[in-house]
Amino acid sequence: MNHDHPTFVLLHGLLCDADTWTDFIGPLSRLGHVLAANLSGIDSLPGAARDVLARATGPLIVVGHSMGGRVALEMARQAPARCRALVLMNTGYRGLGEGETEKRMALVRAARAGGIQAIAGDWLDGMIAPRTRDDAALMARMRAMVLRSTPDSFAGQIQALIGRPDATELLGRIACPVLFMSGTEDRWSPLDRHADMAARVPDADLEAIEGAGHMAPFEAPAASLSAITDWLARRGLAA
Repeated sequence: MNHDHPTFVLLHGLLCDADTWTDFIGPLSRLGHVLAANLSGIDSLPGAARDVLARATGPLIVVGHSMGGRVALEMARQAPARCRALVLMNTGYRGLGEGETEKRMALVRAARAGGIQAIAGDWLDGMIAPRTRDDAALMARMRAMVLRSTPDSFAGQIQALIGRPDATELLGRIACPVLFMSGTEDRWSPLDRHADMAARVPDADLEAIEGAGHMAPFEAPAASLSAITDWLARRGLAA
């Protein structure tokens, strides 16, 4: 492999898996090697970043969605020289919020008591744009993905998020270009938070994905993918 060619590292979010990137892997594989990481067994964001870095070689373009964006930031913290670019979608950077631990642990208790199916409907409902509910095939696909998670995997991911580092200071030190993206209907990680993040990074751009919620890679895959590939082309980051 030509090690000057970037490896695209794709990092999915909480209760998600590589199906997040179904519409992305083919097009990105024409630009470089693609690693769609599995974050189902994690219990630490820095630990997950170390594991992913050990599995990839050479320069990296790291694309992280939601929780995966947090892992991407930790990769940039641990291996800044290897990160050629970051794409951070529907994500955040601050540490633990007031009352957040109890809310998250209540979901873990519900999942342990009734299985992932006990939380899947309400969890997905909070993550999507209202119009997405009318797309029965997409809703079924996302629900099937959530149900592939286990209560133990979910609990580990929640532990990782509760223990997450605050990345405020890190943002100002990121040396590579960063593309921030969020859906205009994202209530969980709104667009203005991404504008705030972009303002803190030395070299950053911001892209709004019209009509998408927190699950933008599913809700608007074509718009999300073209935003990424157009940005990479403009920046000369991928052949």
